Amino acid sequence: MSESVHLTAAIVVAKPRLRAYLRASVKPASGWSRQQWAGLTEAWHGDHERHEYRDELPAAIEECDGWIGGDYATVFRDLAHDDELTFRFDEATGSLAIDFSCRAEFRLPTLVWAVTVVRGIAEFMAGDDHGIVTVTTDWNGDSILMDLAPRHTAFIGDARARARARDREIDIRSAAGDAYEADSAAETIDWLIDD
Repeated sequence: MSESVHLTAAIVVAKPRLRAYLRASVKPASGWSRQQWAGLTEAWHGDHERHEYRDELPAAIEECDGWIGGDYATVFRDLAHDDELTFRFDEATGSLAIDFSCRAEFRLPTLVWAVTVVRGIAEFMAGDDHGIVTVTTDWNGDSILMDLAPRHTAFIGDARARARARDREIDIRSAAGDAYEADSAAETIDWLIDD
């Protein structure tokens, strides 16, 4: 039975900055320090899994970097081609909702890859842009939350901060849910890129 990583993101970002992100080359996972990645391994409740992932993290980052190529739009179009992507954007509010699943033949590298794909948007954020990313896996009931802000990403571990993040996520996703939705995620991406 195959395992999967599921990612949802609720982001507020101005359309020109979203367009710049989609057109940019994917930043490798090694572009973030080991310290910045540490929260990914600390999110797991089981001590054994947490220690195992901490030990495997450098190799997982290196493996993930070998999978990365092209720009963010291409990555999302590939996910859309496999019918694994929902991509909605409300231009009036700048609300973006992303949902995707990817098969995890290698658990930790796939987890790192999924986070890397969305984490790169922080480099293009400015002003009041912000977002929440939630990652869950088939093999563990825990979820990982990551906060996005201009030039800043951080994994969220504190229970109160997680609750506040969930409230913000609901608001953003509600706004994005009211957005014009093209026939496919790929068409939405094309509209953002070509506009």
